Amino acid sequence: MGGRDLTLILRYRKAVTYGHHVLLAALEEHETTTTYEVVFAESAAATVEAIKAAKAAKVLVLWSFYSPDAAALAEELAGIRAAAPGAVQVAGGVHATAEPVQTLDQGWDIAAVGEGESTLLALVDSAGDPAGIQGLLSARPRAVDCVVVDQQKRSTQRGLGSVGVATLVVPAWVGRG
Repeated sequence: MGGRDLTLILRYRKAVTYGHHVLLAALEEHETTTTYEVVFAESAAATVEAIKAAKAAKVLVLWSFYSPDAAALAEELAGIRAAAPGAVQVAGGVHATAEPVQTLDQGWDIAAVGEGESTLLALVDSAGDPAGIQGLLSARPRAVDCVVVDQQKRSTQRGLGSVGVATLVVPAWVGRG
């Protein structure tokens, strides 16, 4: 597989470059045993090419976007998946934080909620395995330690439970002053 543990492909769009640069700065200063490469993809076609060219054991495509762009990017994501399946699609930024369930319903594999620096570093340290990383919500049901907000009942529960995409999951630290 080319000797690397992880390939990080940034779906790099002019409107949201700041967030990616902050993540890259944190990554540059971070010591890890995970071997990785970072690839910038400035279009859907470039993203497909990068996924196909990746030689790492795991490939993550990192997206950051605002809510007004979500629907159009979900369509782009569907085209990328059809042309180059197999990469894990990770959404972060304002929309993924505000609407993680909708983000997952739109096709992303993982929604990163909140500030991304520590989340990305933990994801790199785990060679792309999201299990147990605070602030990540997966499309697959899993047990999480968090505050669970049932959107239909508008009630809040605390504790450890199995959570699916029909429930909004907010890490326990969100909203604490």
